[in-house]
Amino acid sequence: MNKGKIINFEWMCDYNRYNPDEFDIIKTRLIKRDIDSAVASGCNIIVGAYFLDGFLQPSERYNKFISHLNEIKSYAASVGITDLYLISGHGENLKDTPIPYFHIDYNLRILYNSYKHNISNLPKYNPQNNKFLFLTGMPDRANRIGLLSKYYDEALLDDAEWTFFSPWAPADQKWCRQHLKHYSDNEYNKFLIECDRQFDDRFESAKPFYGNYSLEELDVNWLDVVDTEWVRAPALIDSSVYNNTVLSIVSEGPNYWGNNYDFVTEKVWREFLHKQPFILAGWPDQMRYLKKLGYKTFEEYMLIPDYAYIENEDQRLNAVVKNTKHFLETHTAHSKAIALDVEHNYNLLFEYIKQQDATLTYFNTILGIPQEQIDFYTSHTGYKNLVMRPPDNV
Repeated sequence: MNKGKIINFEWMCDYNRYNPDEFDIIKTRLIKRDIDSAVASGCNIIVGAYFLDGFLQPSERYNKFISHLNEIKSYAASVGITDLYLISGHGENLKDTPIPYFHIDYNLRILYNSYKHNISNLPKYNPQNNKFLFLTGMPDRANRIGLLSKYYDEALLDDAEWTFFSPWAPADQKWCRQHLKHYSDNEYNKFLIECDRQFDDRFESAKPFYGNYSLEELDVNWLDVVDTEWVRAPALIDSSVYNNTVLSIVSEGPNYWGNNYDFVTEKVWREFLHKQPFILAGWPDQMRYLKKLGYKTFEEYMLIPDYAYIENEDQRLNAVVKNTKHFLETHTAHSKAIALDVEHNYNLLFEYIKQQDATLTYFNTILGIPQEQIDFYTSHTGYKNLVMRPPDNV
């Protein structure tokens, strides 16, 4: 009879105390310690979890990451663990991985957990609405501050509901100013003042941590923000923001890694849950991924149907702006077809959730992982349970 255990291979903790190479050594030591503990308790199966960002390795570090996995695999075998698996919370098509893996989309999981008690009351597609929704997130990306500035320059924000956090960390401020170098200083400051907007203050307490924390010596770390409302439920936003919008602009996360594009985040899943058509301001392979999964992606209602596949990002974002304006002007002519499309995405999303549930049942019934341990990692609305405090003697 199998006895399995999930071990957090990600070890989200105080990254600022260590440089990446030092942290890899410490993390490997911690994982080996947890494997030893599992073996001592009679486990014969280990499932190592990378629920959040573990597989999203920058290209220049990916080979080191694979070497790290090989070292863990070798150590597990040396202490009697021959059935070793991984969980990928980001990505279904991982290259060169020496350990077999399951895919549990963690962003989808925390999104569903955040809204599941209120599903029947969520706003739905309403063709009578006349605005678009643009939730930007971290500003220092072309598809965040850059795209917002394009809407601003085209005077389209009168037709929008949006959020925007003006850059606050020094590296972000420098990047954003350089990216919008077509503005004079006065124009740039005016843009920041007029565009700064948020629907609530949930992000404020965690914001210092997210200011390019991996690039700067900020005196903030995961352990400082683990108990904030944002970290406890980062996918949650008040659904009332959908009450008067008819289209969402989804500015997906950064893609500086070169080995993993088969994923999207809660930003896309939230639109499906709220039965909202969308325009994807993301990496072209992310649109291909959604189409591979069978979701409707609304290109047929756009002025530039192939916008998402334009390789040049600035040109792609220009096409996003043109498509936004066109959709707002013409969508009512296609309202019946759009209503069917958003219903399709909603239903397919719940089929995807059922597939995840089946995988979690397999963990319990076949791999012998206790249900309370599965629930610890998959029943939450945020990241708090993933953040580990390393012992002092590491």
